[in-house]
Amino acid sequence: MSEELSKKLQGIIDNARLAFLEIEKSNEKKINLLLKNLAKHVLSRKNNHYLSNLAVKETNFGNVKDKIFKNEYKTNSLIKEINSIEIFKPIFDKKKNIYKILKPIGVLCGVTPSTNPIATTLNYIINAIKARNSIIICPNPRSYETVFELINIIKKKLKSSNFSENLVSIAPKEILRSELITMLFEKCDKNIVTGSKFFINSVKKTSKPFLVFGTGNPPIIVDQDVKIKEVVKSIIASKSFDYSTSCSADSVLIVDSKIYDNFLIELKKQKTFILNKEQRKSLDKIYFNRGVINTKIIAKSPEIILEKISVKNQKKIQLIAYEYKYNKLKHYILNEKILPIVAVIKSNNFNTSLEIANFVLDCNGIGHSAGIYSKNIKNILRFSKVVNASRVIVNQPHSKSAGGNPNNGLNTTLSLGCGNWGNNILNNNLSLKDFCNITRVVLKKN
Repeated sequence: MSEELSKKLQGIIDNARLAFLEIEKSNEKKINLLLKNLAKHVLSRKNNHYLSNLAVKETNFGNVKDKIFKNEYKTNSLIKEINSIEIFKPIFDKKKNIYKILKPIGVLCGVTPSTNPIATTLNYIINAIKARNSIIICPNPRSYETVFELINIIKKKLKSSNFSENLVSIAPKEILRSELITMLFEKCDKNIVTGSKFFINSVKKTSKPFLVFGTGNPPIIVDQDVKIKEVVKSIIASKSFDYSTSCSADSVLIVDSKIYDNFLIELKKQKTFILNKEQRKSLDKIYFNRGVINTKIIAKSPEIILEKISVKNQKKIQLIAYEYKYNKLKHYILNEKILPIVAVIKSNNFNTSLEIANFVLDCNGIGHSAGIYSKNIKNILRFSKVVNASRVIVNQPHSKSAGGNPNNGLNTTLSLGCGNWGNNILNNNLSLKDFCNITRVVLKKN
């Protein structure tokens, strides 16, 4: 069986190599039209609804409405972002007197997570094709059927557009938890892995270049000078979206003591359920199952989570808040939470807020992201100087901004580098240049 699978895998890699050689010199106009038509086809009401429904049904993560929006928003934003960039065209930096030329890499391998199987896969595929690469997708086994259907839809569109359908392939499901995954990584020219520890450990065994990404667990400082109503609205929009499947969703709210009580009142007004002492104890009892986070609450609605701790008839609740007293001890509520629950901590002053934020990142998610709501630019910069994060999101809904947003200058992605803090090569948002080789033509300065 292993030999048969090995031959099957080799065939997929060989076909991807041939597809790369065919697309390598395609002109920009033709590629841009293909990507526009691919996005339009995949994001059609019929296909997007079908894939989003399938993703929720297969993974039991998130909700259909938000996935539909996420797929459209992330994909269309990416295409708009990269449309004007030309592969093979010399880009001149007058100040440095250097030309930069973007070129293809070859055959890529992309590992995608079960939390965002459609949006992340589309991001990989669009960047890969724009850069004239072929790509083989390795979905998390939990989302394999969804990604298989997505890639079938894309293959049919490639074929009808007179491109090789082997530009985009999916790895056989049987290899995804076997040693053959290392063979795939070794035979591809570059590997991009947003996924589980198994895939990360496997790709590290190879000699090929790879990018991996760290855990997100953003601490969010709420300074005393903010408009509480607006901040709460922003936080809920961020954390409740798709039941918090985003690694960039707010995790721990660090609220100045001068506004803490009013902040809690506003949370309640905006449909946040604040757990009392007994309810917190009940959540503590069910949060883990055999040492791992209980899958029955991951990326589920607040209603379902509350029912698990015997709090019923809470259908309009958008978010759950877990008050926690900071004591310099690690606690699971300070870790990444892929579910619509935030920890809320009262902070006596801004210096303490800075200390708590870095403590949270030391617990989990170091190097990824942090956020702050404040009108005080000195406090914003003080925070940014000391926090161990690759990006600090200021006065914005975190999950909708850290991965790029029309209102900020970050690249559109669902894969965020955590730098040396997170043992990542990448310190920025995954972007088109990470799918390219770059030649620099260095002229002598006058």
